[in-house]
Amino acid sequence: MKKKAIAHNLFGSFSNFAFVLLTGIVLLPYYLKFISTSDYGIWLGGISFLSLASVLEANISLILTQQLGEKWVNKNINEFSKYYFAAIGFGVIVFVAIFLVTFLIKDSLTQWVSPGGQHNSTFSNSFLIYSISLGLSILVGFISTIAQVFLKTLLPPFFNIASAIIGITYTILAVPTQGVMAIAAGALLKNISYLFFISFYAILLLKRNKIPFLFEINHLYMLVQSIGLPFISKVAITIAVNIQNFVIAATISSSSTTIFDITRKVPSIIQMAVNMVAVSTFTSFSLFYSERKDNQSHPYTKYYFSFIRIVLLISLFFVFLLGQDFIKIWVGLDKFGGNMLLALLCITILLDQLRGTLSQQYYAIGNFNFTSITDSIFALSFILFAAILIPFMKLYGIVIAGILANISYFIFCRIMEKKKATDMIQNIINPQLFIEFVGIVILAIISKYFYELYRGNIIIDLVIVLLSIAILTVFTIIRQREIINFFIHKILNFKKK
Repeated sequence: MKKKAIAHNLFGSFSNFAFVLLTGIVLLPYYLKFISTSDYGIWLGGISFLSLASVLEANISLILTQQLGEKWVNKNINEFSKYYFAAIGFGVIVFVAIFLVTFLIKDSLTQWVSPGGQHNSTFSNSFLIYSISLGLSILVGFISTIAQVFLKTLLPPFFNIASAIIGITYTILAVPTQGVMAIAAGALLKNISYLFFISFYAILLLKRNKIPFLFEINHLYMLVQSIGLPFISKVAITIAVNIQNFVIAATISSSSTTIFDITRKVPSIIQMAVNMVAVSTFTSFSLFYSERKDNQSHPYTKYYFSFIRIVLLISLFFVFLLGQDFIKIWVGLDKFGGNMLLALLCITILLDQLRGTLSQQYYAIGNFNFTSITDSIFALSFILFAAILIPFMKLYGIVIAGILANISYFIFCRIMEKKKATDMIQNIINPQLFIEFVGIVILAIISKYFYELYRGNIIIDLVIVLLSIAILTVFTIIRQREIINFFIHKILNFKKK
């Protein structure tokens, strides 16, 4: 069942990835035919600020999955119901709060991110629509945990695909006349559709498993009290991650926001693809840890982290090598931030994903407060470094701040794990990572040098790419023979079953 759940979750994550890829990459040139670079930057700056409201999710979906799994394993049905419906009640409160606050500040927000502080009702209304979509996404995140806990994960991805088709269709048809309003409305339609599908499915699962409807206000209070540190960490992480476009729009320019976001999108797509694996395995790891009492890592954790690290390093290598050409074909070089910015972003994405994967494993163990503290260290470090570096380094300051904050996070985790008798970080931050990172960086510099030297010569460029693939393949086989054999063995066994 757990293997099927992972496969289904991978499919579900892929559907989310496909939606982001389609709306954020494939359709962006189409959007930019009707939306100027400056207007798109204003939109990015505004939704970056509104995304701060996602702090109210407070990582409850992760905590809820782990806690419900534990209660289900222990056959504590009444507590299961009270905890689940308390979370949904909290989600409704969050939805209303986000809408009301955005209604009050939508005009001011438009002025903050617009050149010269101009007011435009189109942006104000778009931000309000986006806030409704954001609130619904938090609510459906709580509702959908029921499918994860019961390992009934086949249908939700199809719900997501159907919802995405509805939203994207509207945006494509409406963007020529509505501009950014169509993007906001499309996202809202997607989340409304998914809310309908997943709510109906959740009701069926509750009835099938004979889960009664039990709601007690004191469980809502208990839920809020239990997310003290997770909430603080969520606030810090959200500020560190989601505020970047807003800061650029407010302090540099809306056009710079577009350039930064587009340059970041290419390596970010790799991160989202890799994160599909991390998200898809979370429920299975949570259920495993709910059956044991220690804080030690899963026997497969070593292979799990190694796989993610290898895929990230190789994928980001080719992003750095070919990213400029991709952006030139995609939206034009006038929206490219340069190879140095791209290189720094690749390093940041690598560290961000490794940090996020480690954090999810801490949540799977049930170390919520430990995870909250370490996440807060990352966020506070980022804010500190960003405040120091941005004034004189501009866009580079934000990226370097992210790199330094991630390094601070890993150092702190290493120190704290020794006190907590936990062994997670050794699976991800180890000599292998440094050897592989240095080797791929050296290869990337050499390959990029010759690629730029002979830029325009298709034959030589192709030879450089193919030679890089060959070197990376040999390097991976030599360095990771154990993990390759492990996955081959598991795939063969999975097919037999």
